[in-house]
Amino acid sequence: MAAVLDVRALEAARGGQQVLWGVSWHVREGEVVGVVGPNGAGKSTTLLTVAGLLRPLGGEVWMAGERVDGLSPAAVVERGLALVPEGRRLFSRMSVLDNLLLGGYTARARARRRQTLEEVFALFPVLSARRSQLAGTLSGGEQQMLAFGRALMSQPRILLLDEPTLGLAPVIAGVVFETVRRIARTGVAVVVAEQSLVPTLRHVDRGYVMARGRVLAEGDSADLLSRDEVRRTYVGR
Repeated sequence: MAAVLDVRALEAARGGQQVLWGVSWHVREGEVVGVVGPNGAGKSTTLLTVAGLLRPLGGEVWMAGERVDGLSPAAVVERGLALVPEGRRLFSRMSVLDNLLLGGYTARARARRRQTLEEVFALFPVLSARRSQLAGTLSGGEQQMLAFGRALMSQPRILLLDEPTLGLAPVIAGVVFETVRRIARTGVAVVVAEQSLVPTLRHVDRGYVMARGRVLAEGDSADLLSRDEVRRTYVGR
């Protein structure tokens, strides 16, 4: 199956300093791919660049056979990519419903917004029950569900998740990964960027390990966990 998102030799900078050096990875329809690495590895910068929020210094980003690097973030969203940023970035003083409706602002999403809203409520019943509640009063796990739901309102083919389990208890983090699987079963390609190596690789189809702005290793979970260079990245040996 061809990749729905293909990142090729991507290079990017933040704060005037280059932080990505030839990053390449891909994800196919309905697949869950983990991009893991310690803090500062370049995971967030990669996602921001793919989403059009940062201009690449070099390399290419392809979505479903179309080159999209250099397009505006709005144009990338219109083509079917959604990013759930680190920290969720919800509008805490707005209701759950209003946060969701804001996710369906694109031209392609507005025509099916009512239907998509019902699909999101079916996926996350807690959001339906709390649709009038202020987003800032939800628990951490519920806020993550709301962030997922808001992204799904744009009807993405590709969903990028930046540190979705950050700050969550292990049990709640497990629920988040189960939700990611449910989303992927609808055909959405999901990329999960996380610092936690073992928990993430247990819940994805394939993984890429990043360090110092480069992809250090790639493969299935068992293969990655057995590699010396991967262990050295995390334990410093």
